Formats: sequence, structure tokens, C-alpha cells
Amino acid sequence: MSIPASTAPEAVSGDTRLMLRAAQLYYHGDLTQDAIGKRLGVSRFKVGRLLDRALREQAVRIEIVHPAARLVALEDDLVERFGLVDAVVVDVPAADDEQLARERVAVAAAEHLATLAPSGVIGVSWGRTMLELAARLQPGWAAADQIVQLNGAISRSARPTRYQEVVERFGATTGAAIQLMPAPAIVGTPELRAALEADPSVAQPLQAARHAGSAVFGMGVMGTDSVHVASGYLDQRDLRRLEKAGAVGDVLGRFITTQGEIALPSLDERTLGLPLSELRGKTTVGLAAGPGRGPVALGALRSGWMQTFVTDEATAAWVLAHD
Repeated sequence: MSIPASTAPEAVSGDTRLMLRAAQLYYHGDLTQDAIGKRLGVSRFKVGRLLDRALREQAVRIEIVHPAARLVALEDDLVERFGLVDAVVVDVPAADDEQLARERVAVAAAEHLATLAPSGVIGVSWGRTMLELAARLQPGWAAADQIVQLNGAISRSARPTRYQEVVERFGATTGAAIQLMPAPAIVGTPELRAALEADPSVAQPLQAARHAGSAVFGMGVMGTDSVHVASGYLDQRDLRRLEKAGAVGDVLGRFITTQGEIALPSLDERTLGLPLSELRGKTTVGLAAGPGRGPVALGALRSGWMQTFVTDEATAAWVLAHD
């Protein structure tokens, strides 16, 4: 709290001097209104009116300087700008520390999910941030009946996606049954995708995903460090085609533009899992953590199918500056 410098003494009336003295004693002197009344020779009620006047006339300026206050302001801005139900923004001291950002966003998301306490069928995606989130869920955070995988994930390379760990941890902490989607994220042709999605091993979890009341998902970046590149689904030629089409990252394995539109329909037709349009109507929580997530987060926010956004401060500031 600060009391701005007053105007020249000759321009200040007696009532204004009394107001300023009361404000100084209350805010700087830490005196009660009773004590101030006795000091100034006025009633406690008069002191209250003087303090109200000081705030009304901006003779007193109250500031919240805790770092968390800045994040609450970002959350409010995100909710207002994009019509969200809620937003959670966490402070990450080193903005370029992707692992730290992932950990802090995961902790915040786990706490937020516990307050939501979703029930019924919950759909989940896979990826590094989702793996961090799964590891931080506390037993009993939700009364779910079933946890279902939202998109294909079986790796085509020697590097595993660890998708089953996400679903299994969500199931273990809720006591719910789980349904994996034992299929690749992307296949060679639309015909093969349709054939796989017709097989009961994929059709059943896909049907459960469609009926899920809640969905939790991460957001992937473009580039060689993408999990889709590491898992063998995409190569450099695919990345160039996606970039040329305006892709900035993926949600549920589906690559989008900053407008939230599918960047490359021909690739999307070969992608297994729940279409992004079917996220509408669900209670959706999206996570974006670490450097480079701004563009894909902006696309997800503009799409209209994300209700709650959990992210780090740098990503939140980026999307607000570029919308």
C-alpha cells in the first residue's frame, strides 16, 4: 500500500489533511480505527468514512505484489479472451526449462482435476506432459467408472511411447477399469485406418471415448523433438509438408494451425482416435508446458473445444500477445 504524494500544502483543505492523516496512521502506522479516532479526536465511524474516502479519491493505492497475483491476472485474461470455463497458470522461473515447466504444469493440473472430481468415463491422451500428470495424481481424485485412451499410440520405432503408463496410472488412482487403444497413432492409408477402427479391439475403446464425459490431453510441438517423430510416425518430409500447411503442433495426434483447424486433411484421414470435433460437449482440460507451446495452445484455445487450460506463465503470455 502506498499513499501518493499530496498536492502543495496550501491547496490541501483541513478535511483532506484529516483524511490523509487517518490513512497514514491506518496503513503505515498499523493502528486500529478506534486508536486513530482517539489520536485525532474523532469517532471510529468518522475514521471509517475518512478511509473510504481515501480509497475512493485514490489518495491511497493498494497493490498486490506477490508473484502469484500476476498469474491470477493472466488466468482471468485467458478466461475472458477465449471464453474458457477456467484457466490455471503456473510460475516457472526458468522459462526455457521444459522439464521444470512440465513438472509444475502437471502438479497444477493434478490439483485442478481433483477439484473437478470428474465421474463416469474419462478419456486421456498420451505424451510427455500427460506422463508427468499421471505420476502426480493422488488416489481417489475422481470417482471414475472407466479410463479410456483417446488416440492411437503404439510406437513404430525402438523408442516406446509409454502410453499405457498414462492410462494405467489414471485407472490405478481412481479404481476405474481401463481401455487401451492398441493401434498406431498414424497409419499408411485412410482405408487401413478405417479397417483398424472397425476392429473390436479399437472400435470398443473408440466408442467409449465418444461417450466420455471428460477428456484430458496434452499438446505437442512441431519439430524433431515431437513424440510423433521420436515414435517413428513422421519423418523430415512429413514435417516439411505439415509446416507448409501451417501446422504448429498436435492435439490427440491431429495437427492443427493457429486457428485451430486441421492443417493437413490427408494426414488427418490416416490418424486413429477421437476426432477433435468430438471434444465439444465434454468437460475438457488441456495442458501445454514448456517452450514452443504457444502456437499450438493458441490454436486449441481458438478452436472452442477446450474448456480449461493449464499452462506456464510464458505460454500464457505468448498466446495473449499473439491473439
